[in-house]
Amino acid sequence: MREHTDTYEALAQRCENAARELEHVGENAAEVLTERGYGDWIDSGRIDPQTWGNTHTNAAYAARAYAAELRTEAGDNPTGRMDRDRLAQAERVAKAAELGGILIDGRPMAERTAQSGMYGTETDRVLWEAGTHPDQVKAAEIEATGRFTHVAETINGIEQVPFWRLGGPTDESTNTRHVARTDSDGDEF
Repeated sequence: MREHTDTYEALAQRCENAARELEHVGENAAEVLTERGYGDWIDSGRIDPQTWGNTHTNAAYAARAYAAELRTEAGDNPTGRMDRDRLAQAERVAKAAELGGILIDGRPMAERTAQSGMYGTETDRVLWEAGTHPDQVKAAEIEATGRFTHVAETINGIEQVPFWRLGGPTDESTNTRHVARTDSDGDEF
């Protein structure tokens, strides 16, 4: 018999499993970054392994705390199935933990598309205006968890893709410090 994936214990276990990987990355940040091809970024000071690793460690802590919360909520019924809203929130935390502690905020692009008036965007416009666009629903689910920090950065005058970082409350806004790029840092195509 197949186990349900929408139970308190199943989601708590997903969070725990992902937390172990996040913790490993946090503890071995320099090695992981080098393996991923960012050794030059470390050497040039464009990325600080400790700071980067700390975001993973914080995400691991948040995922574990959320797993504990799910288990407490389940009480004597860990295989109990969650209601739809709680499941959606738990899925967002588990997914963020599995994806390195971040989830992209698609609302700016979705809003631009909805308001563009271009052919084929009528459904997006209607959903956006009703507040039921999938990216708005995703944001509400993420914010309802209370486990994320929303990050909207501008680097050298260029707005970056906003995202949520697992490991803090949603009402904080952060601006991570980045080393200023020089012309020699530019990507060549």
